[in-house]
Amino acid sequence: MLKFSLRRLFVDSTKQEEKVERNVLLLYLEIAFASLLTVAASFNSAYILRSGGSNTLVGLLSSIPALIAAVTYIPSASFLERLQNVRRYLLGSLFLARIGYLLIALLPFFLHRLIPEITVAILISMTAFSAFFATAFSPVFGQIIPVRSRSTVISWRAIISSITIAPMMFLAGRWLVSIEFPLNYQLLYIFGITGGMISLYLVSRIKIPKSTKPAPASGTKRNILREYKELISKNPMFMRITVNTLLLSLGAWMTGPLYIILYVKQLGANDGWLGLANTVSYVGVIIGYWLWRRLIRRWGEKRSLLIALPLAITFPFMVSLVPNLTFILFAAMLVNIVSPGVDLSHSVIWYSLLPPGQQYSGTALYSSVMNVGAFVAPLIGVAIADKIGVIPTLLIGGTLRVIGAAVFYLFPVSPAAVTETAPASEVAGDGKTD
Repeated sequence: MLKFSLRRLFVDSTKQEEKVERNVLLLYLEIAFASLLTVAASFNSAYILRSGGSNTLVGLLSSIPALIAAVTYIPSASFLERLQNVRRYLLGSLFLARIGYLLIALLPFFLHRLIPEITVAILISMTAFSAFFATAFSPVFGQIIPVRSRSTVISWRAIISSITIAPMMFLAGRWLVSIEFPLNYQLLYIFGITGGMISLYLVSRIKIPKSTKPAPASGTKRNILREYKELISKNPMFMRITVNTLLLSLGAWMTGPLYIILYVKQLGANDGWLGLANTVSYVGVIIGYWLWRRLIRRWGEKRSLLIALPLAITFPFMVSLVPNLTFILFAAMLVNIVSPGVDLSHSVIWYSLLPPGQQYSGTALYSSVMNVGAFVAPLIGVAIADKIGVIPTLLIGGTLRVIGAAVFYLFPVSPAAVTETAPASEVAGDGKTD
């Protein structure tokens, strides 16, 4: 069990256990501030619709970033695996992935037309940097957090994030209905980017181990392709969780942009209700992670995943069958209490299955596959909804979720046995920004 004190933030230690404690505390603090930006970003689709943007534009916001991310992950991994110190690139990509929100906040001061289109363009352009950061961060997380502590750290990061987001979502919704548009959204984005920059500073204080793997000589495209073929052939369980997760997620991606269209355009939800809905959802997440981190200790990741899956996929059916704003609040809380059982179990299993020595490549391959699906599915969902309506399309997406969940029962995934070893590498940097 890890114990913390604020002194760890400011005092460097040579003891491995104290380095881990310091890193974990920083991860907890930074997610709280990053969550402020998450609050602002959660209103992106509503802002686009209220600025005069179309349903198609909302669909593109869900799909195009995924396409850009899909083609970014593998080159990012190839670049990162040639480095012994990823710290500078980790921080730089995180900065560029967030600073665009400041531009979005300033747009209405200079433009009166094309604001939704330019906003979507800015959000899409930040995707490549987000993908680069994600490729770097997942292996770094695996390096700095011991295996025995991963489920605890993942759980508490989710709980801290949700505790931050839940009241802030409600307050943001109240704020948006009480201040004139678009000033309300501009100030919300400025508030969010301030939290994002504090989070960036805290990430810069994390001690990141240097790679002990020698940097390879400049390779060719053929060498990269051969490496990925070997990764696929030698890691069948990792490929199984990749395929299973893709099939499970297709229905969720397909229905993703449809909920905001249903809530705002068909059910008449205002920003206050959207804020309340997000608050209720995150309260469910807090309860869910608190509950499931205990259940997973008792049942194990594999069993917990299979127990949680059936209820976690019911949301599109509940919304379709009872399209009522009050009922949707209840449904959102219920599903979000159950979903952490899937998310936490899946995350712990996934980290354990990352190919040894190819963590960046494994992260990139997995993320690329996911983002190809996340690009195609929302476009299909919006196109079908335009033809047959939102609610029938939600039922189709829900059916795809059921099929995807069934795959985890037919082809189950199990966490790999991981031996805990103390890092032999030296710590990169002195905690200051490069």
